[in-house]
Amino acid sequence: MTSDDDSLTFPDEPRAELDRALSELVARAQEVLTTQGRLRALLRANQAVVEQLDLPVVLRRIVESAVGLVGAQYGALGVIAPQGGLEQFINVGMTPDEVTAIGHLPEGHGLLGALIDNPRPIRLQHLSEDPRAAGFPAEHPAMDSFLGVPVRVRDEVYGNLYLTNQSSGGFSKEDEELVTALAATAGFAIDNARLFAETRRRQ
Repeated sequence: MTSDDDSLTFPDEPRAELDRALSELVARAQEVLTTQGRLRALLRANQAVVEQLDLPVVLRRIVESAVGLVGAQYGALGVIAPQGGLEQFINVGMTPDEVTAIGHLPEGHGLLGALIDNPRPIRLQHLSEDPRAAGFPAEHPAMDSFLGVPVRVRDEVYGNLYLTNQSSGGFSKEDEELVTALAATAGFAIDNARLFAETRRRQ
């Protein structure tokens, strides 16, 4: 028989190290699960984009998928006109009343124009801190964080994805990578939709 004083105890220092190791293991497991979840979300977004062949539907699906993928409040796809500027602007997140209050569609100036002139991703924590973000109409909804990514079709820039107001406060590098991957799929989907439309016109 042993007394209570003779019972086995675990030394404090090794126990603390074990606790730290277990905490790190749990954190890494959570990171893996989060990454897997986001990859599955990207696959679902890609599927939503490529399953349509009607170009207007494809363009809207691209924006809707991008918004859902990274938790943005607002999203838009600006289609670049042959002469420059924007010829289409498909938006998601604004109400019809907000769109009407804003009036004319964006023309591709300021920050939107910067992405047209230099088609590389732009990620901002706060729009107000970038001088290129000036010029929003007074009726425009408040926007803070921003992510812009070009969409290429056969190596030519077709348009740009614009996302704002990420739900957690700001877009991450991972968000940028996910939207860039989605934009690549979007380029193929747009090309397929245009080819499908051309084939139908010839019939």
